Amino acid sequence: MNRFFRFLIPTLLILAIIAGYFVVRTMIATKKSNEQLSQTISESGSIDQAGSDYGYKLDLPNATTTTPSSWKNYTNTKYGYSISYPQNLILSSPVLSNKAVFTFPSDRYFHWPLQDDVVLSITASSSCPDMIVPTGPFTATTTFSLNGYAFDVISGDDAAAGNRYQEIAYDTYVNNLCYRISLYNHGVNGAGFYVDGQALIQKYDDQHDIDINAVISIMNSMTNSFRLQTVGVLQ
Repeated sequence: MNRFFRFLIPTLLILAIIAGYFVVRTMIATKKSNEQLSQTISESGSIDQAGSDYGYKLDLPNATTTTPSSWKNYTNTKYGYSISYPQNLILSSPVLSNKAVFTFPSDRYFHWPLQDDVVLSITASSSCPDMIVPTGPFTATTTFSLNGYAFDVISGDDAAAGNRYQEIAYDTYVNNLCYRISLYNHGVNGAGFYVDGQALIQKYDDQHDIDINAVISIMNSMTNSFRLQTVGVLQ
């Protein structure tokens, strides 16, 4: 028995030293990572504060909404509509499809670490499609008029398993068709999944809110350029 304890005690001591080494190394690595992140923010300037409980403000298009003249123009002759969009969006419009999809490059429109996957789509169908994200009650304004078109507003926000899903849809009904301009956003539910420290998390979450609102502003400018075809000519 004495011989057993003579071997056991040194073994436990060695294991304790090894465990302590890894704990200290992890603490040093974490501290170094946080210092690097803080330095990144310091070098790039302070991040603006903004946002809401849902991560974005649903400011709807109005008479002052404009569309930059430098944007590209897309025309769908089959379903009779045209719309302008920023040159750096990626357009996908399959032949004979009733949907045009514009993808926002995440590295251009979002700051690290919350770089969401965002697409804006234009859909024409006999009835408006179901929302991808469950609708939420937080939107007070449900309709707006722009350039002679009356739009219904539907929006939803959901979170599950560390993911955040947001959707905004503008629907207008013309010539027995529902034309939907829809923004769908999928991202991680908060900077806390990437960084430590409440102050650092808050800074990145606030910047993410600013990025989301900038994307919504582009959606509104695209909606301002939306035109439907009448008697073979786009209005």
